Amino acid sequence: MIFFLTIIGIPVYFLLNWLFKKYISDQRYRTIATWFGTFFLTTLLYLAAVLIFFSILFHEPTRRFDKASWNADRIHRFQMAGNIIKNKILIGKDTSQIIELLGDTPLRYYDSTRKIVWTYDMGNGGGGLGFLFHSLAVEFRENKVVLVSHHKIAD
Repeated sequence: MIFFLTIIGIPVYFLLNWLFKKYISDQRYRTIATWFGTFFLTTLLYLAAVLIFFSILFHEPTRRFDKASWNADRIHRFQMAGNIIKNKILIGKDTSQIIELLGDTPLRYYDSTRKIVWTYDMGNGGGGLGFLFHSLAVEFRENKVVLVSHHKIAD
């Protein structure tokens, strides 16, 4: 951390010193302003760099749900999960409509409350420093979808 702060701070110091020479004639005030400005700007630039780094590292791409893409690109289906859940595309549909939209799945089971749950593999990816396996759980009650959830398993 100190290494990165030094790398950022040295150019900031010289830039502020050069800039303040034009506007502050008193050497003492210019030195104080340069040091305070350097500490402040270096801290801000460091925090911005860390924020940008982590936002890029943990970014998960998203796409709108498209039936053709869902069937063609099985590895990147997870990118459509947010759109499916947010827009409630599957809620209220029956099993035949779900098969029409998402296709059939061999992963079907009853949970503890006797709801039928279908699980769709949505590929893997994202996750920053690790690797995530994604699945979409579609819960039915009385042959209608009542809940859709995106599950992530970290590797």
